Amino acid sequence: MAAETDEDPALTEHLAAIWGAYQDARAKEGVALGAETVRQWPQQGEAWFALACCRERIGDLIGADRAFSRAAAVRDDPQPLPYRCSWNRFTRSVERARAALPARLISALSEVTLVLADYAEPFQIEGMGDPEIPGLCTGPTRDEVDQPADALTEADGHLSPHIFLFRRALEHNTSCAEEFDREVTTTLYHELGHYIGYDEDGLEELGLG
Repeated sequence: MAAETDEDPALTEHLAAIWGAYQDARAKEGVALGAETVRQWPQQGEAWFALACCRERIGDLIGADRAFSRAAAVRDDPQPLPYRCSWNRFTRSVERARAALPARLISALSEVTLVLADYAEPFQIEGMGDPEIPGLCTGPTRDEVDQPADALTEADGHLSPHIFLFRRALEHNTSCAEEFDREVTTTLYHELGHYIGYDEDGLEELGLG
């Protein structure tokens, strides 16, 4: 048998289907797709990880943790175990990040609505190609806030700026409490930078990329 890699077109198609179901909040469908994929490619880490994410999203945390453990132990493309963070600890991590904001971002935070959630809604990340974004800035930027309301009706569904932080994506991208806290801080700063009006290059220059 050929080595199981993400370059296998059939595997690539299966993984895209699982992640697509996860991103569209069709997690039960993703579980079925994932179970079939790991049967065909039992040593493929991303397949187990995607299955775990779908199991987690339907509330099967025990099944999710088993799949995450398999994702870390397989031969091909093993995935690090994600950090598990309670909701209370998540809110405390966000509060610490808020308290440590640099001066240029303190006033910006007072101008936006900060929303904490487990997952992004499908419409929020449609077309992004990444179901695991840790944060998102929606609505008008600081420069656009003073525009007439009728000019902002298409601004991502919000007439006021919102910053979202997504707990599960933050967990999946980190392996310990310290990494999680750093990722929360980095994501909050990054999304505030977007609100201020910086593009990705500008964020890098500010050290917020």
